This record gives sequence, C-alpha cells and structure tokens, in this order.
Amino acid sequence: MPSDKRQSADSGSPPPTISVVLCTRDRPAALLETVASVLPQLCACDEIVLIDDGCMAADTRAELERLSAGPGVPLQYHQNESPGLTRGRNLGARVARGEVLQYLDDDVTCIAGFFEELRQLFLDLTVAGVTATVEEPAFSSSGARLYQLGYRIAGWWAVRPRGKPSAAPPAVLQQHDRTRRARWLSGAAMALRRRIVLEEPFDESLTRYALGEDREMGYRLSPRYWLLESLKCRVIHRRDMSMRTDSRRLGFMTARNYLYILSKTCRLGPGDWLLIVWSLSILAAMHLVWAVVGDRSAHLRELRGMAEGVCDFALRGRARQLPPMRPLDRPIRALFVTNRLEPGGAERMLVALVQRLARHGVQPLIACLKDEGVLAPECRQHGVPVFDRLLRSKFDVFCIQRMLKLFDRERIDLVVVGHSGGDRMFWSTIAARFAGLPVAVWSHWFPDSSARHLEFANRFILGWVDLFVALGRLHREALARYEHVPIERIEVISNAIDLSPFSGPSRRAEIRGELKLAEGDVAVAIIANLRTEKRHDVFIEAAKRLHARQPALRFFIAGDGPHREAVRDWVAQSGLPNDVLRLLGTRDDVPALLSAMDISCLCSEKECFSVTMFEAAAAGCVFIGPDTGCMTEFLEDGETGLIIKPADVASLTDAIDRLATDPALRQRLAERAKTRVIEDFDIMKMAASFADLCSGIVGRGRRV
Repeated sequence: MPSDKRQSADSGSPPPTISVVLCTRDRPAALLETVASVLPQLCACDEIVLIDDGCMAADTRAELERLSAGPGVPLQYHQNESPGLTRGRNLGARVARGEVLQYLDDDVTCIAGFFEELRQLFLDLTVAGVTATVEEPAFSSSGARLYQLGYRIAGWWAVRPRGKPSAAPPAVLQQHDRTRRARWLSGAAMALRRRIVLEEPFDESLTRYALGEDREMGYRLSPRYWLLESLKCRVIHRRDMSMRTDSRRLGFMTARNYLYILSKTCRLGPGDWLLIVWSLSILAAMHLVWAVVGDRSAHLRELRGMAEGVCDFALRGRARQLPPMRPLDRPIRALFVTNRLEPGGAERMLVALVQRLARHGVQPLIACLKDEGVLAPECRQHGVPVFDRLLRSKFDVFCIQRMLKLFDRERIDLVVVGHSGGDRMFWSTIAARFAGLPVAVWSHWFPDSSARHLEFANRFILGWVDLFVALGRLHREALARYEHVPIERIEVISNAIDLSPFSGPSRRAEIRGELKLAEGDVAVAIIANLRTEKRHDVFIEAAKRLHARQPALRFFIAGDGPHREAVRDWVAQSGLPNDVLRLLGTRDDVPALLSAMDISCLCSEKECFSVTMFEAAAAGCVFIGPDTGCMTEFLEDGETGLIIKPADVASLTDAIDRLATDPALRQRLAERAKTRVIEDFDIMKMAASFADLCSGIVGRGRRV
C-alpha cells in the first residue's frame, strides 16, 4: 500500500524521472509522429523505451535514433519475443530506468505541456497513476456520436469496483480545474509508478491486442491506490487503424474480456449481472442495426465474435488453473487420439514420435476413433498399444463413456489430440473434461482468412483445451489470428524426421537403375498423398510444358490417396510417354527414392510444415516448395531451396527449368538444406521437446 505521507511540489524535491514506453507493431509513420511530439518535452535524464511487437525496419530505427539524439534523450529498443500488448507493457517496465512509466499508444500526439504537468502531479507520493485527457477526432462524426450514445445507453463499464484507498487523497484533487479521481486508465496515455507495475504487472492472460488491459489494471488498482485523471495532460488519439485486429476477434475480446475483467476485479451481485446482460444485449442489438444500415459483413462478424466470447467465458470463467499434481512414481501415460492410423503426413509423424517417447519418460498409447489403420502394427512392434473403434457413428455419445473407461483402465495422465478439429478433438476434449485430465491439441492444419479449420462445436469447447501445439512460429500466429486460440496457450514444436535412414550407403545407382534412368536424365519427383490440395494437376502441366525444351527431364509421382483416379486420368490425358511421366504408387523406401532424384517438389495450394521437404534435404535432394504455411521457416529461396507461388504452373515450371540446367546450384542448395535439417530437425530433439511439454502440462515441472 502507498504511504499517506505526501511530498508536494513546494518541498523542493527533484521531479521524478519519466520513461516513455511505446509498444508498437509495424506502424512506422504513426510511431515517428508520436515520438516527434514527445521528444521536445523530455529532459535529457528521461528516456524512450520502444517495445517492438512486429518487425521494425532498419531505416525506421535509424530515424528514431536520429530524432532522439537531437535533444539527447536516451532511446532503448527491445524486440518483444512473446508478442502481445500486456507482455510488451510488462517488458517495458522491467527494462525502463525511470521512476514513472508513461505508456503511450504509437498513434497519439502529446500536446505541449504534457510532461511538465505530469511531473508536477507525481511529486505527490500518494499519486500512483495518472490518465490523460484523450481527444478523439475520429469520434466527431454524427455516426460515431450515435454509436457512443449506444454505449452510454448500454451502461458499458458502468459496473465498477467499490472502495477507495485508505491513504488521504492527494491535495491536487482539490484543484478541480486540474484533476479528478480516475476509476480506470486509458491505454492511449496512462502513467504509473514503475515499482507498482513491477509489483502488480499487467494481466498477460489478456493477449495480443489485449482489449481492456487498461481497464483491468485501473480497476485492480483503484480501490488501493490513488489514480488521477489529468485535465491538463492532453493527447490527441489519431486512431491509426492499420494492424488492428479483425472484426470477429474484436467482438470476441469485447465480450470475453469485459466479462473476465469484471468478474476478476469486482464483487458482482445480482444487480451487477443484470446490468452486464443488459450491456451485452444492447451492444448486440446495435450490431444488428448497423449490419442493416452499415457494413453488414463486419458487424455480423463482430456479433459472432461476441457470442463466441460469451461462450468462452461461460466455459472457462476465470483463467482455469489445474490443481497441482503430486509427482508420479512412474512414466507419464499420454494417450494420443486420432481417427485412423493411415499413411498421411500427420499420422506418420505421430507414429514416428510415439516410438521415441519412452526413453524420455513418457509412455505413449494411441486411441483410434475408427478402425486402427495400416500403420498400427508398426506402433505395436515398438511397444505402443493401439485401441480402436471408440466412435461407432457421428453422434455416438457413448464414445465418451468408452473413453472414460479407457482413461481409467490405462491410468491416463494426459490426452493429446493428434490433429485439430473434427470428431477426435470434440469427443476427446469432452471426455477429458469429465475425467479431469489436461488436453493438448497437436495441430497440423494452417488456417487463413478463407479456410478456418475448427468447426463451431470445437470452437465452443476451445476453452477446455489446455494447450495447442503449433508446427512453427507462423502457424502459432495463424491459430491465434484465425482460430482465436489464446496465443499464450500455443507452444511451438516443429515437425522433424528420423535421420538414420539417410545416413547409410547411398542406393542412388540401384534405384536409378530400377527406374531405368540414363546417366544424363534429371529426375523430378512429387512425393505426397493423392489429395486435391496437393495439386498434382499443376505438376503434370509443368511436366508437359518442360518436356519439349528439356527432353532429359523425367517426372515421378509417388503416393496414394482418395484422389488417385483423377491423378491417373490426368497422367493419361497429358500425352507424355510412360518413361517421361510415371506413377509409382505408395513407396516404403522414400529415403532411397529421394537419393535417386535430382529435384523434389511440392506445388500444393496449402501446406503447413512438410515432412517431405525435410526428407529431401536429408537425402541431399534439392527441394522446390510453395510459399504457404510455415514452409519458409525452413525453405529460404536461393539458400536451402527454391520458393514458388502455391499451385502455380508457371512458377513451378520456371523453378524446375532453372535447377535442371544448373547442377552446381542444385548441389549448393542441397548441401545447405542438409546441414540445416541435421542441426535443427532431428526427431530425437522433437521427442525430447514433446516429452518436456507432457511433463509440464501434467504439473511435474520442466525436464532438465
């Protein structure tokens, strides 16, 4: 608690030093304008702390350093490794040196006299925080004023925490033309004593854009600390709308964060809950009205997001914490749930992983909702039990009962869903919820604005999932942006491969002989399931275009799948002879096959993080891949392979043509890719990371 002893401006004490903390993300013009309004008002003893949530260009940093050098104001720059506004604000507090932290949005203009008044207010030691008067030119239109009227009718944020600080109020509160008591803070321009932020940091469960993080901090502090609203510290909020979240995510945060913050910071009675329901109902009605007279799509998306936010809060309530578990006297028993162990990328990755977990203290088991599939015997050979036929029909609610019996009989500690979405996620999550077991979802699908993956039923129970596992950094960001998974509940564990099959004697000559390849032939392969999204038609069309100009090229399609008949028809219709374009079917000797190839490629319209790419690199075969999903986290154009446009015939044709005529380039790219895959994508490292994740999620602490 703050002391009630006051120090006034008349006491002759030195004014407090101020650190201006600016959290920014890819809005360089707005940021430069904000800094330009701040610098003339700061003293040399003050500083600016930049927390970058994005990728600030070098020329922007150079310009900022030039601007700050003029008045001699120190400038700190920090890249936020865990993006999110609340995390950025807390990072700023840790690295700043000033006694007072002035948080500013990167799109505000500080009016002259701002910092002079701020220093005077913080001379009184009972003042814990100051929020500025924020002018909003964007709200001056008649439509905006009408919208604000709707918020006032709704009583938005009318529910507030009760009580006031025990310390005597600051003397400046008697000067009504300067200050009044603030019951919340404005994130656009709020100042707090640094020691208070370090003791009571921003709530990092409010993620990313973190709508309402300023209210949460203000509501939490106001019953115990004196927070002031300054009428003379003024800023203009320019409201740069670039890099703002999408309408649906905004609606989700509006409802979910509102409910979360009020339930966390206020003692809510029946009347408060009635007012909260009224507020949300009026906001929903406003969106329906504005959907008729305004941007229909945006308002309906925001309304849908609000509904999802209410559901998420209803299911999760406050951030759920699993009770601490006692240390186990045996390996963790993790049940991996999938539909069927068929020869798909996600399923092969699962089979490869479970074979290696036991040595890291995790005993894996596999449950198949349908029949076990062709890969089940391989699991059993490595001592991994497989259970199947847990789901008899689409709406078989008795699946939950069967799972609960399995959990109990096999003493399961953790449920890992082998893919996001679908029946496997829905039934597994509900059963685990009943059993009180933690759930992790291992996602292999890369969502975007046009292709989200989670169905409504799975989005409804999203709050019951303890952790998502993404395959890469870009995948993590996409799950948060498009599937609305809280980013702090997403861990990254990249796909990887077993390198041992690639380390033996080369079988290149043997396999090339089997394929009847001549010495000068350049072999090009696509190794992928025969599914629509893999776009084998693009590969076949590229082969047709290249055959006339590169007669030494030989094309191979390896794999099987539901699209096999269509692929066979395309091959037949191509007019290419069998020795130029050939279907190989399923191959169980992919490492050997790749050693015989000169070029491996994918031309899919969608990929997440292809295992085929790693296998090609390990085999020393240059790879061409589409710029989609996480592919570019390994594939660097001209360094570890070539990048093409997704499902683009011309782009694929040019890339194959370039590599076919340049053996030195093929060798250089293949060598760099092989070095990278050996260093970073060994499945033993992946197994250790997964075991570490399992250990952490069941409460045993991280492995050393």
